[in-house]
Amino acid sequence: MFFWLKDGARLSFWATSEEIHQEIPVVEGMPELGTQTQVIWKDRFICGIETPILGLTFSSLLTLSSFYQKRRLKNLPH
Repeated sequence: MFFWLKDGARLSFWATSEEIHQEIPVVEGMPELGTQTQVIWKDRFICGIETPILGLTFSSLLTLSSFYQKRRLKNLPH
């Protein structure tokens, strides 16, 4: 959950790059003449909704297997 929340709690799939939009002036030093949007792609891993789902599934399976293992050991004849 920590990594998913740190990356922005996206409800989409994992991503390997981030799109950054930046407004730059058409003529350097004269923003009154207009601006254009520059798109910069930054390579980095961004967690998606799979991260908390996989974490919850894995921890649930570990908890259930631990519970059933203890229960099975209790019911063994001595």
